[in-house]
Amino acid sequence: MKESSKSIHPLDEHRDPISTALVRSLAAEVAAQYGGDLARMQRANGYSNATWVGNGIAVRIAHTAVGMAREVAILRALPKEVGHPEILGEGTTNGHGWIVSAEIRGQNLHEAWSTLTPAQREAAVRQLWARAQIVHDATPSLSTIVASHGGFIPATFDAAIAAADRANVKLGLSSAQQSQLYKVIEGYFRAAPLVEQIANHGDLALMNALWEGDVIALLDFEFAVLGPVEIDLCRLVCEACVSDDGHLINSDAGNATIEIAARYMDPIHGPSLIHGAAVLDQLRDIDIWTASESVEDWRPCRLLAGLLSVNGGYLAPLLK
Repeated sequence: MKESSKSIHPLDEHRDPISTALVRSLAAEVAAQYGGDLARMQRANGYSNATWVGNGIAVRIAHTAVGMAREVAILRALPKEVGHPEILGEGTTNGHGWIVSAEIRGQNLHEAWSTLTPAQREAAVRQLWARAQIVHDATPSLSTIVASHGGFIPATFDAAIAAADRANVKLGLSSAQQSQLYKVIEGYFRAAPLVEQIANHGDLALMNALWEGDVIALLDFEFAVLGPVEIDLCRLVCEACVSDDGHLINSDAGNATIEIAARYMDPIHGPSLIHGAAVLDQLRDIDIWTASESVEDWRPCRLLAGLLSVNGGYLAPLLK
């Protein structure tokens, strides 16, 4: 699949066309430096950065004028068993950070998901978690590089409450939902300092893994964060238990993630942490998307409503 320079890629539908064209032109310049032709490369999944793969390389470039030096430092410090492709180069052009890595054979796990059997899906989530655990075990060497906040984890309790306030205004939450929302956030920030702080991938999604009969690589560490293991666990559970349109799925893969989460979350504070992390995850997505999407039927809104229900939505088996 080749992307026409004149077409609008689905990942760019809600972006400013001028900014999108600039990012694409910068990516083309970077690709050319490494022997690539962007017109012959395929656009890969991912929202916060634009990525093209082909001609033996993968080019990731930031949509906004931000650098990638911290992520590069993390990537270079990762154990090789994580499977991340070799970094060929990195830099900043017109303020936009970029990374060029070697192309490795494999399919984006999210794109492959619909073609996998139930047994393959279960194996995939277990293998994805095994790759994440390699990162967790490398915390001693990563802790000085990985930040204590980022991605969907706000820097402070006040910042989290501000995000909750914005969601309340946008969604018109009921008084019961508001009360539960603030209670869950408070529970997370109260418990987080009491447990071991590990290097989390921070965005443990299917689209951030490569599949070639097995999970062969874990990608995109821009949201790596030092914190409770429940940060990665809540994403893993959501990926396997919730459909793209926000409906619950009963599956072997989902049951496997519930089993993994029950085993690895903190025995005392785990329910508060995984519930809080999941809520913070949806609050971040609501901040990103509600300006351009129909609120009523949008996935994060549906998920947040479930998480604020009496049983805790898709986390219900873990909150008993």
